[in-house]
Amino acid sequence: MSAPYQVRVTEARRIARQEAAAAGITPDFISNLVETFYGHIRQNPDLGPIFAAEIGEDWAPHLATMKQFWSALIFHDGGYSGRPMPAHAKLTDLKQEHFPIWLGLWEQTLVELGASPDAKQAFMERAHRIATSFQLHLFSDPYEA
Repeated sequence: MSAPYQVRVTEARRIARQEAAAAGITPDFISNLVETFYGHIRQNPDLGPIFAAEIGEDWAPHLATMKQFWSALIFHDGGYSGRPMPAHAKLTDLKQEHFPIWLGLWEQTLVELGASPDAKQAFMERAHRIATSFQLHLFSDPYEA
């Protein structure tokens, strides 16, 4: 009974890896992307203090988690099993106007690293979905008409 599911998962991972490879996305690229992006976040006067207040001085665990997160999204490798929404919900200084900044820094980093058009599209599509989802969960009232 589990065989059909396993075949679908395996096939999805194979396709994801092929698409990533064709776009020039490797685990090293994701590592560099995350490291560079969070370097920009730390320097940003709006986002830096929000993240620093939560993460503190040791960014290594957060960066490792973000590398697992993005690898799981791109490669469908199952390497991330966290819950990002509760982690971000406790960032009380995070506002809706911070999301365009976050997306802008993400895109800037992709351009800076010379991401292929397909890689840039893959990462930006996912980033926009994440931003939309977070904003809906964090700032919308489900009972508002």
